[in-house]
Amino acid sequence: MNILTIDLEEWYVYSTILGDKESNKRLENYLDIFLNLFAEHNLHATFFVLGAIARSHPYIIRKIVSAGQEIGCHSDVHSWLTEFNESQFEEDTNRAISSIENVTGVKVLGYRAPAFSITPQNKWALEILKKFGIEYDCSIFPAGRDFGGFADFTADVPSIINNNSIEIKEFPVGIASIFGKKIAYSGGGYFRLLPYSTIKKIISSRDYNMTYFHLRDFDKEQPRKLNLRYFKNYYGINSAMQKLQKLITEFHFMNLANANSTIDWTNVPIVKI
Repeated sequence: MNILTIDLEEWYVYSTILGDKESNKRLENYLDIFLNLFAEHNLHATFFVLGAIARSHPYIIRKIVSAGQEIGCHSDVHSWLTEFNESQFEEDTNRAISSIENVTGVKVLGYRAPAFSITPQNKWALEILKKFGIEYDCSIFPAGRDFGGFADFTADVPSIINNNSIEIKEFPVGIASIFGKKIAYSGGGYFRLLPYSTIKKIISSRDYNMTYFHLRDFDKEQPRKLNLRYFKNYYGINSAMQKLQKLITEFHFMNLANANSTIDWTNVPIVKI
């Protein structure tokens, strides 16, 4: 099972660098490239979007829905959950989901926290997601990382999380060990960094792979900002689109809604946290 997801946060992030007019132009161009590519290959992906985008650029959300793609929630303004207490997260989630549903007219079923920022310290977030009707979560990074991670969550396959009195379906990020380091190989900077042959080998060896792509990881003409994260932000960007095209040609992908309906949820790990 290979799942295709896009974290669509750039309208919020890019505008701080390029300004609204230029960021809109660049990102709409790359969104169209993605939507046309997926249509050409008859692919259905899940786009995790911000509530703020639904309010400021509702036509973008409608364009994605009109293309037959699934919409999930990626928080309201891309604040990491480690910055919230419970009441603040409840407010953020309510505002985000309401904004998205007001545009699409469809219940939001999937959620991904910015930077996979659900950790052992804020696992109460899953109870709040359940309260707002989220059926499946994609926020768990089952290893340690700079931004937290969930190292005690050892099942990097579709699972059911049991926390207090609630259960929620979880699609965690897949993890591979390379040179002794656990990494998420199928999206973000690692997709740009790793040779395609390595990514192909890992995906071929696993029964479950979760991708998490961002438009900016493919925008090779974007203005580049010199900072300490320069290598991580831009390495491999010139060849990223060719790698993606090879990936979707050589492997079959589905969105989360299809994956959810395909899985026998009575036969998956139950993880108590």
